[in-house]
Amino acid sequence: MPLTFPSHLAPVLALKWWRPRWFDGVALSTGAMSPDVAYLATGPTGRGFADTHSWPALLWWCLPVALAYAAIFRAGAGTILAHLPGDRLFGWSGYGSLTRRPHRWWITISSALLGAASHLGWDWLTHTDGWLRMVFGLHWSSVTDVAWWTVSDLTSTLVGALGAVLLAARLGRREAPRVGVCRVAPPRRRPALFWSVAALVTAAGLALVPLLPGATALAATIVRALHVVGLALLAGAIAVRTRSYAPPSHPRRTRHPPPVNDAAPSTHPTDSSVKRALSP
Repeated sequence: MPLTFPSHLAPVLALKWWRPRWFDGVALSTGAMSPDVAYLATGPTGRGFADTHSWPALLWWCLPVALAYAAIFRAGAGTILAHLPGDRLFGWSGYGSLTRRPHRWWITISSALLGAASHLGWDWLTHTDGWLRMVFGLHWSSVTDVAWWTVSDLTSTLVGALGAVLLAARLGRREAPRVGVCRVAPPRRRPALFWSVAALVTAAGLALVPLLPGATALAATIVRALHVVGLALLAGAIAVRTRSYAPPSHPRRTRHPPPVNDAAPSTHPTDSSVKRALSP
């Protein structure tokens, strides 16, 4: 199958570029990855708890997962994008403003379902050569003696990843006005704190991935590693926000008597003024 990220994003980013106001780009992207999220729960035998790559799963699995991931992404994307390198190439500040302008609910829901459907459709094209017989009247394996998926998986992963990178660069850097967003001032940046926390979480998570059940399944390991990286970036964003919103520490104030102004005129009568008042 094509790589969950970034390859599966290529078709949905193309839709966003084609008709930007018709689709919620965040929901499209999380929907396109939602069927593979089930690999997190792969068991010791390499099997999942259910078939999330089926059309009925679009409603009971893909839609709620896509909406939940979209909410998490919108909550942390502003700070994360402000710390990513390559703003000149990808225009991360434009993407930051996209996350703050959610679409109407029916656009978000339909985009999440469409993103998940694009995942299932692409997997079907790369997992079976039945459509080749329908179009060209032949089976790939019968002609080449090589299984279709050994060629289609690698090819679609490379082509999809390249397409996703190019589309992301174009959407963020050149198409921001066309998409309907404006560049906004980035949030407070603390690169040292952000990347140190992200690196610590990444190292701990990647060390744990090989110890999880079903680690021998390549798909499960890849999806878990991608989640570790995403969790690390989110942890870095939380650390930056926590540090930025911390109340400043003030030194303890002590009470002092008000200063005496020696230059101020005295309000008490002097001896000379008393004599003048008493003299006839």
